[in-house]
Amino acid sequence: MIENATGTTKTGANPPREQTEPRRPRSIRFSDDEWTGIEKAAEAREMTAAELIRHAAMSLATGNLGPSSPPFPPETVAQIERIYRGVYLLATLKRDEMIREGRQDEFDRIGQDARDSQISIQQAASRTAG
Repeated sequence: MIENATGTTKTGANPPREQTEPRRPRSIRFSDDEWTGIEKAAEAREMTAAELIRHAAMSLATGNLGPSSPPFPPETVAQIERIYRGVYLLATLKRDEMIREGRQDEFDRIGQDARDSQISIQQAASRTAG
């Protein structure tokens, strides 16, 4: 974090902001693996590791971040559910058609490819997150 003569702070790609009171260093310990994950997450957000930690801690302390926070607004959840139902219906109809046409093996390969892709995406996401 860089402090200039005007009393504003400028960090990362974020714009300068007025600082209401001086900040003091605090001590917190992380393992090397934890710190590497924090640095990667901060870099992805164009922030310093200190900014990311401060933001996350303040968000959690003020109730703006946490397990009880919904990940999506209710109208988005409802839209996702409608899309899921439509896709499920279309997939079920196509599955039935393929089975009637004797294409069970092809259908099974498509299902396995989808499962493999999902696993790959989940693994990539867990590497990015941690």
